[in-house]
Amino acid sequence: MNWIEIDKILYGIISRHDVVEDMLKEAKTQFKWNDRQAETALLPLLNRNTNKTIITEIPKKRSKRSTKRK
Repeated sequence: MNWIEIDKILYGIISRHDVVEDMLKEAKTQFKWNDRQAETALLPLLNRNTNKTIITEIPKKRSKRSTKRK
């Protein structure tokens, strides 16, 4: 089984579940993975292909360079 086939199965798992913990639990039981392996395989697919808005940190305010020279 290659990663393309595994990704197809993981996409099916993602479509069946709404909660990430349930997705990880099913992936662990189906592929006999540990926690780290399931997270490494599943989380990039979630980040790449979900329509949910991801909350990002507000960028820090940086001081602007002075345009005038003294």
